[in-house]
Amino acid sequence: MMRAVQIIVTGILMSLFYFPFEFTFLPGINTKMLLAVVGLGLMGLSFARRRAFSISRDMLILVLIAGCVSIVAYFSQTIHHTPDDTYVTYIVSFLTWFCAAFTVCSCIKAVHGRIDVVLIVHYLAAVAICQCAVTMWISYDPAFQRFVDSYVAQDQTLLHELDRLYGIGSSLDVAGLRYALILVALGAVLSMGRLSVGWTYFDIAAFLVITVIGNMVARTALVGTAVGLAWIVIAAFLPGKKGRPSLLPWLLFIAVAVVVCTLLYQFNPQFRYFFRFAFEGFFSLVEKGQWQIDSTDRLATMVVYPETLHTWILGDGYFENSRNDINYLGDATDKGFYMGTDIGYLRFIFYFGVPGMLLMVAVIAWSALMCIRRFPEDKIVFLLALAVGLTVWFKVSTDTFLFFALFLSAGILQEEDEPEQPALENP
Repeated sequence: MMRAVQIIVTGILMSLFYFPFEFTFLPGINTKMLLAVVGLGLMGLSFARRRAFSISRDMLILVLIAGCVSIVAYFSQTIHHTPDDTYVTYIVSFLTWFCAAFTVCSCIKAVHGRIDVVLIVHYLAAVAICQCAVTMWISYDPAFQRFVDSYVAQDQTLLHELDRLYGIGSSLDVAGLRYALILVALGAVLSMGRLSVGWTYFDIAAFLVITVIGNMVARTALVGTAVGLAWIVIAAFLPGKKGRPSLLPWLLFIAVAVVVCTLLYQFNPQFRYFFRFAFEGFFSLVEKGQWQIDSTDRLATMVVYPETLHTWILGDGYFENSRNDINYLGDATDKGFYMGTDIGYLRFIFYFGVPGMLLMVAVIAWSALMCIRRFPEDKIVFLLALAVGLTVWFKVSTDTFLFFALFLSAGILQEEDEPEQPALENP
């Protein structure tokens, strides 16, 4: 019983980390920040136990890259005299994510006596399923919705105006990307063929639940579905691959999912509305003969490139709505975004130029490389996550470092259990 309680509490901490939010009675402080404070203390204890304060060369490089993002952002903000400090504090956000991840991973190790990639992925999957369940509960129960809205601050007014589903700290494209990362991680873990039958069934069921409800929350999750499924199929037919996944369980679970979704679609108008939203492209393909999504159509109007070499190199110092600057006199803001674009790569360029954009790419690329070096047997998890992160930036700018932060923290905790190499004696 006690172990079950420990696992549940750890799962809650994972949710507070992966889907952070602010309490209405504690404005300005989100759950990620609270976990980071604890993580900072746990890191101190870790260094004290090892009687050494040491940072690996790879980690030092990663911190320096994140610091350079802040420096370039500050330089762009300063030379353009703008009030937009969105990425000036990136190094603080980076370290906050890392410390918060260390708290969660420390709890996982304390409860299970170990920590590895598959264990973290299963916690993420369980949290995502719970978020999907809470999302549906909020949607169908007005009383529960009012309860959540009274304690969780997450811009419910906007969500209600847009008529979008949301969970607790889980909404819009930010949630969509995080669901997508979990989906590709599940696809990668399933492709390894190392799971027991029970865990295989759990992961397949989780993949399908997150695909359906996650896309109802934000269609960005569809990127994870596509990449995850594509890799599963590829892995099943790779020649010479040991432990290749079987497609039979997938076919059975998909058949059940199709039946359940069809029944809900026929008899539940609310489910039908959000299901059509989630898979609008497929419905358009069947009904109109062409793939068409409203958000994709809007995105096509947001392809706006800088017109000066100065902007390409140094940006314009604006990431958010430039109308927030009372001294701004131009007409470059539309639809709430500077230059009218929400495309991640373009927003980075307009904010601090191509150098800043490349530094943002370097942060997640180096993070992925560090994870691959630490967990070479699970490298496909990080390669697929990196691919999703770089792909989603064609649609929206959302940082994916938090995903890699979990595994970087796990690597540090694993190092604590490795015996120290004895010093070589002089001959």
